[in-house]
Amino acid sequence: MKVKLVVDRTDEDGTTSKSEHTAIMNRHNDGYKLTYTEDLSGEGIITNTTMFISSSQLRILRRGELTTDFIYSEALVHNTAYETPFGNLPITLTTERYEYNDNFSDSEGDAGAIMVFSSYILDVGDSLTPPNSMNLSIKVTKHRG
Repeated sequence: MKVKLVVDRTDEDGTTSKSEHTAIMNRHNDGYKLTYTEDLSGEGIITNTTMFISSSQLRILRRGELTTDFIYSEALVHNTAYETPFGNLPITLTTERYEYNDNFSDSEGDAGAIMVFSSYILDVGDSLTPPNSMNLSIKVTKHRG
């Protein structure tokens, strides 16, 4: 089914960003799989994004202009790479808090929502950028058009 996906991010200095996407959502294991495309740089280069959302973790896979595989789960330390056109950056993603609330119903009449909140720290290796802390909130409701 088509759903509306809203992602709100706040980094440690209070800067906020919001993105909205129309995604295809299916049940997957004990949660959901969402797929959509996005233009991360604004230059018309498409990135295919897949999210796996469950009560215990959020996994975001991106393939395209930027390639990532981030896993957010309570107290998890996840080592990965952030692949860019300019090379790979090693990243350690430490999830400090993960909350999940699912009141979504597959029935046609019920819009419902899935809320995920994750507080985490990104440590970009071999970079002068200090570790970054952000809050992530994902809202999924049935797409009405």
